[in-house]
Formats: sequence, C-alpha cells, structure tokens
Amino acid sequence: MFGLKIFPLKLSSLLFFFFLLISQLSFSQSEVANRLKEAYNTKSIDSLLKFVETYPNETIYVQEAKRIIDQFAFEIVTQKNTIEAYEEYVEKYPNAVQTIKAKQWIELNSTKLRQKEEEKAYRRAKEINTIKSYNEFITEFPNSKYINYAQDKINEFQYNENISKFSIEELTRFLIQYPNNPKNKFLFDTLQTQTLRYLSYEGLIFISKNRLFNIDFENFLIQFATQYTQSGETKNFEKLFKDFTQLKSNKKLNIQYQDAKTIESLLKMSTIDDRTYNTHKEYFTTIKNDKSLDLIKKYLLPLIAQKKITNINKVLQTVEDDFRVKQFQQMLFQPPFPIHSQERISYNKDSTIKLVVDSKTSGYGESDIYVSLKKDDVWQDPFILPKPINSRYKELSPKINKEGNVLFFYSDNGMTNSTLDLFVSFRQDNDSWENWSMPLKVSEIDLINANKHYNKGYVKDQDNNPMDALVYIDDAKTGERLFVSQSNPQTGFFAYPKQKNNVNIISISKGYLSKYYSQAEDLNIKQNSIDDMYSKRIILTIESIFSEDMPDKLSNSAENYIKYLAKSLQGLKYIITISVHSQKGYKALDQQGISWQQATLIKDKLISFGINYENVVSAGYGNKNPLIGWEGKNRIEIGFIIIGGVSN
Repeated sequence: MFGLKIFPLKLSSLLFFFFLLISQLSFSQSEVANRLKEAYNTKSIDSLLKFVETYPNETIYVQEAKRIIDQFAFEIVTQKNTIEAYEEYVEKYPNAVQTIKAKQWIELNSTKLRQKEEEKAYRRAKEINTIKSYNEFITEFPNSKYINYAQDKINEFQYNENISKFSIEELTRFLIQYPNNPKNKFLFDTLQTQTLRYLSYEGLIFISKNRLFNIDFENFLIQFATQYTQSGETKNFEKLFKDFTQLKSNKKLNIQYQDAKTIESLLKMSTIDDRTYNTHKEYFTTIKNDKSLDLIKKYLLPLIAQKKITNINKVLQTVEDDFRVKQFQQMLFQPPFPIHSQERISYNKDSTIKLVVDSKTSGYGESDIYVSLKKDDVWQDPFILPKPINSRYKELSPKINKEGNVLFFYSDNGMTNSTLDLFVSFRQDNDSWENWSMPLKVSEIDLINANKHYNKGYVKDQDNNPMDALVYIDDAKTGERLFVSQSNPQTGFFAYPKQKNNVNIISISKGYLSKYYSQAEDLNIKQNSIDDMYSKRIILTIESIFSEDMPDKLSNSAENYIKYLAKSLQGLKYIITISVHSQKGYKALDQQGISWQQATLIKDKLISFGINYENVVSAGYGNKNPLIGWEGKNRIEIGFIIIGGVSN
C-alpha cells in the first residue's frame, strides 16, 4: 500500500514525535494540545478539520493537524485504490506531501486500469448491441481504439433500421438525418436512380438543393426532363421551365414543348380529316411523345370503323417500330376484352400471394400493382412490381396463377384498343420478382394454361448483355408476319404465343446483326455488334436463306431477312461483304454459278432497301472454301470492312 510507505517512519513514530512536541510546550498550551490529541484519537478527518476551525491561530498545532489530515485522507485513497480516488486526492490536497506519490501512482496505473474499464465498457456495449449503447461508449471513451468499430455499428444500425424500401421519402430522410453515414454515397446514387425510375419530382427538387458527391446536376436534369416530358403533357414542360429556368435555353426541349402544344391542340379537334392530317403529317408519322399515340389513334378511328385494313397499315407503317403501335395493330378486330373487375386486392389459388392495387407518390403512375407474400402465416410488407409491369399509366385488376409466374392485369398503357387493355406477363426467375417479360395484349384470362401456350426467350448481345429490341415471328414458308414481341429493356426477357407452323424468329436493332432462330422452349437470340465484328474481324455465318427447290429466287422469307439486314445497316460507315457458298448447282448453273446469282440477288435487294451500292460487296464461291462444321451445307458469310472512307 503506497499510503503507508510515504514516510520513513510509520504512524507510531509520528505519535512519538507528536507527544514529544506536546511535552515541550508551555502549560498554557496544554489544553490546545489535548484537543488535538483527542481529535487524532478519533481517527476522523472531520474531527481534525473541526480542530483547525476552532484554533486557527495556533499555527504549530494547525500545521500538525493538516499533516495528519493529509495522511488520513491518503490512507483512505490507498484503500479505494481507484483512479478516481487518486485524482480526487490530487485535486483536493495539492500541497500534501503524499500528492507526489498519488501522481506517481496515477501515472503508473491509470493507463492499465483505463484500458480494463474500456474493454469492459465495450463488451457491455456489444452485449446490449444498440445505437444507444455504442453512443454511450463513444461518449465515455472518445479516444478508444474501438471507436471505429463502435461507429461502424452505429452506421450499420442507422442503415438497417431506416432503409428497406429505397423509396424517395426514405432516401431523402436518411440523407438529411445522417449526413455522415458512409453509405450516403451509395444512397445518393440510388436516389438518382429512383428519381429517374419513378420520375419523382420530389426527388429532383431534393437533388437540386443537395448536390452531393460532385453530381453533374445539369446532365441529370436533362435526363429527368427528357423522360418527364415524354408524356406529352405541356404542364410538365411549364413546371420544369418555372423551377429550372436554365432549361428554357435547351433547344431540343423547346422543340419538344412546341410539338406537345401542337399535339394537344390537334387532340382537341372534334375530328381529324385528311386535310388536317396532310398539313400536320409529321405528327402522324413520327412518335413525338406518348400523346402521339392518342393522335394517331384518333385519326384511325374512322378507318377502323370501316375496317379499311390496308389504309390502317399504311398509316401505321412509319411508326411500326414502336411496340405499342405493333400491339395495337395486332389486336385490331380481335374479340373484345373481358370487363375488368373493380377489386383492388386479389390472391393466387392457395392464398400465398396477395396482389394489391395502390396509388402512392413513390409509385410509377396513377395506380400500380404491389405484391405481398405470406411467410409463416404472416403477410409480409408489400413491394411494388417493376417496369415493364407498372408504368406511368393505370395498372388495375391483377390476377396471378398459383405458382406466381403468370400475371394478367389491365392497363391504359400506350395505344389502347379499349378503355383498358388486358395484358399478360411472365416471370422467368422464381427466386426474383424483377425479371418479367414485356406485357403482351391478350383477349382472355387463362391462368392455368398460359405457360403452355407461350414460349419465352432472351435477346442478348455478343457479350451476353440484355438488349431492348423487337422480336419478329414470321411464318417460315410464306414469310407472313405472325406476331411481334419485345424484350424487357433491363433483362432481355421476352415471350410470344406458340405458333402451329414452322417459324423464323429474329430480333433486329440498328448497328447489330442477327440470324433466324427456330421456335424453341429456351430461345436465346444473339445480336452481334457490327462495330465489334469489324474491330475483331468476325464473320457471321448463317444458313442459306435460299430454298433447295428454287435456289435462283428470293422467297418471301428470304426477302424479309434482307429487309431486316438493311434495317441493321442504315447509316453505318462500313462496307458489308456477302459471301455465298453452295454445295450443288441448279439447272444450267454449277455450284459457283448459282452462288454468284444468289450473292447478286442479295446485293440488289439490299440496294432496293436503301443501302448505297458502294457499300455492298458480294461474291459466290460455290463449294471451293469448305468450313469445319458446315460440311455439305449451304451457307452465307457476312462481314464488314472499310476501304478508303467509303460510306453510304
């Protein structure tokens, strides 16, 4: 015990000197000495302090009393043996002889004891494992080696307790409430994605006022404005121009605004006659915005009433690459849709999946479809179905099959054939609710047999990335267009009704090449980037598009393929090379002769579809250049070169 080792003499020696001192004092001081002796015998600091107060002028006795107080107080500290006790002693008795020893003890033992207390406090914080427990630990030990761990746990709790749905409201609230959370960069990026996904004006306003993490706000604003005004509502343009005056100088946006005003004025007309059509023809032959579909439909209504199919197809020809137009066209004169129910909640057959129609500011449109799953007899929180199921329009009256992979619903999405059209969509991955096929218009609800009546597939590029593209299903013999589908932009997944006849299936995008595919359960359409083919010197090899019965003529199916090929080539800088390989002759032509004739037919047809003759090189090789894997098969090889900057 440090307290009893401070002096070379122990208390018994101190007492000896104390009585020796008393014996040497005059008789008149004996009463004071007796009072000091009595105070000492009580072993009480309070008694000694009272003595000092009673005899303040008795200097020699007061000094001795204070020395005894210092010693008594120090003995108490050594018994407690804590940092706080020693620190309190140093503060209360700064001039005591023992204070030097107290400071030495603190220096030698405080670090070790503090570490033990710190370890104990951190274990306690971990056991409680709450934001409060970790905050209390940080407050008590601000310089602890565990500070980063504790702060990480606090950040983790903040995130897990406040972020679950990634809604605009949730994200903005978190960014305001926890400005230093390390997840904020991710959450701010997510906020941008969600703002564009749902076209949330609230999200846009927040981002404009909180330009965090060096966001290129002007570029983001243009992205938002482009999508936000696609609806064709002039009020959306005017709202943006008011809140973001810099957009007034955007030439493209102003042109779109003028187009929107023109379309709105045309839609207000009671009827659209041929004169109006010809005067404003660009608004009927180009999709300017979503209201263009209403305008085209308004002009078509009299033609539809008279069933002038040829005239209808002619009007739609210039906008046939828009899937909404294709669906409208495919459903013309089909049986009427069954009347939709008004129910906003529906269940699958065994009541494990609940569909809810709801209107929320965080949704996609006027009303959206949400899903809630039952787990352990408890309904989980509902989550919104993604695009392309939900849209900026109304989605209503959903019905889902028992397995949860076939969904029927009503919507006024796009160019409608009725007030509300009936759609079907298929979920590809049973472990995810994100991968749905592009909804297809149908005329009846059949939850049980839908999977049997449709095939599914994917459209991918050469690197296996999903592609947004139309998928054409043509009769293999006649070339007749049987159906047009479209792939999901996010996943490339698509569906189409099974056909009775043999079909050619192809997907075409500008700047990409594809070949014909046959109907199959697992259909993967591969599109090859022409830029990639050129840079890597890749040749696309396809089966001959000529029939064996009439190899000297182009069938309707062959013409279709060349038309698709021409659509892929429009505006490209490359020269396309067509190499035809034939294994046998036809009539008076040998293998090389028939292959040259076929190559010439392909070239001429490409030119007739708008490809510059200088950009097409064709040749026939007969059976002179065999290729492994193609033994005995007729083939066509397509490649690309650049010679002297020739362009179409």
